[in-house]
Amino acid sequence: MVISLMLMTVGCVSPESKSSTLFELSKDETRIYESLKQDSDVSLLHGVDPLTIAKLYVLSLYESSYDVTYELYTQREGYVAWTKEEDQQIPVEHRGTKEKIKDIYNNIEDGRFVQTSDYEGYIEYEAEKGEKSYFGMIQDENGIWKVSFMPIQ
Repeated sequence: MVISLMLMTVGCVSPESKSSTLFELSKDETRIYESLKQDSDVSLLHGVDPLTIAKLYVLSLYESSYDVTYELYTQREGYVAWTKEEDQQIPVEHRGTKEKIKDIYNNIEDGRFVQTSDYEGYIEYEAEKGEKSYFGMIQDENGIWKVSFMPIQ
């Protein structure tokens, strides 16, 4: 298996075109994302900060890697909204366009994580200048921060 050493850029037309990018992943983030796409081993997310988890989630939506998207949702008891089988039944047209994903999660990489309880928190960011957005996170029982179902409310 060969892992690229370049930064993965989300939402770009070409590597030279910075104006259309959403954000870049670091080498480690790229390695984690590619590993998740290969074998869905979420144990490699142990110790990964919530902001990175959010970026991986956005990338998985953007790339239509819905199996990865689902693996990044919390599995904490009482917080699961739908099963993987139900997730697989969601029509592609209900998952949002690339442009909509870029709009909703614009600037999330510059957000800050706020922990509100032992296992709950959110990422606060400005998708639009001067307007705060919030992205919900839940820490699973195994200590891994994951995305809450319907993270933007």
